[in-house]
Amino acid sequence: MSAIEDSRMLNTFQRYGIKAIKGEGAYVWDDNGKKYLDFMQGFGVGILGHKNQAVIKAIYDQLNQLDICHGSLYNDARERFLEEFFRIAPKSLSRAFLSNSGAEAVELALKLARKYTGKKGFISFTGAYHGKTFGALSVTYSEKYKEGFGPLLEPVRFFKYGDTNELSSADFNDVAGVIVEPIQGESGIIIPPDDFLPSLREITEKKGIPLIIDEIQSGMGRTGKWWAHQHWNIQPDIMTAGKGIGGGIPMGVTAVREDIASVIKIGEHSSTMGGNPIASAAGTATIKEVEKLLDSIPAKGERFMNGLKSLKSHTIKEVRGKGLMISLELRIRFKDVLFAQLKNGLISLYSGLTVLRYLPPYIITQKDIDDALSIIEKSLMEIDSKRFV
Repeated sequence: MSAIEDSRMLNTFQRYGIKAIKGEGAYVWDDNGKKYLDFMQGFGVGILGHKNQAVIKAIYDQLNQLDICHGSLYNDARERFLEEFFRIAPKSLSRAFLSNSGAEAVELALKLARKYTGKKGFISFTGAYHGKTFGALSVTYSEKYKEGFGPLLEPVRFFKYGDTNELSSADFNDVAGVIVEPIQGESGIIIPPDDFLPSLREITEKKGIPLIIDEIQSGMGRTGKWWAHQHWNIQPDIMTAGKGIGGGIPMGVTAVREDIASVIKIGEHSSTMGGNPIASAAGTATIKEVEKLLDSIPAKGERFMNGLKSLKSHTIKEVRGKGLMISLELRIRFKDVLFAQLKNGLISLYSGLTVLRYLPPYIITQKDIDDALSIIEKSLMEIDSKRFV
């Protein structure tokens, strides 16, 4: 689909064979003029859909004011973003570092935990995904991402996600921090038992170990609350955010408890582009726009999930999700269904070998949801007709 990209970029992406050239709301168009419902939205980045006018205006106005401002200078756009962010942030957190991506946010979270505790090790969980930079990759579970890139950070121990029985008696002598996704995204939208996160919070408090909550995919309203961990009424010591927080502009946030933040000194961490005025203005507008949509997310998610559960297909194994963070686990590998959906006009994500993921924008209408369900049903019927003749 692009001889230039194929010949010049590293071969690191699973390509869908579509050249996207235009987007608006929940839709994108390819270079042939074909229209698609976009329930991928940049792997969860487009929480407000394409071309949100409030975000565009904020970016345009800021471009006409000041486009570049390093962190060594104060800036009004950055100040406004921080005010908005801490208005919605967990109350346990009072400081933030602004970067360009979720993976960068995780890297700093790990550094802060090490410096605060004076220890080296980390605890993560089976199925965890925190990014592909060295530190983030170290606490990511899947070995397929790590092969050939070692040695990574050590020691890292992985415990069973959703179960704290083994963890409660574990040795914490060299543990700098515990990192967890409140809902696992990359593994296929895995929601833990209700006692898991509260129990994990209790264990880390008793051990005096920072609990790092990764809200990069599950945060910023995705599940119907600002942060997914709020469904379980716990507070993090460190929280990472990214993906949609900049409204499509690259942005990451590491939010930190005051005493943990105090260990970092001038020059020990920085980012040339982090917290730049454009991203800050976009982030401020995004928070304000999400706030208008937040209460509608649970009902939209329920409509979509109930629709998926009602589909009559031998190929469906399970439907999972919370809010607009939804997955469809199949009895076969996802590829045929994914590409059938593409042919029929719907772009989605995938997880592992058998899971389709849907991360639609919060602005979707009932019609958008029903249209997506019709496409999914049609695609599954096409697959079933080939498998169960």
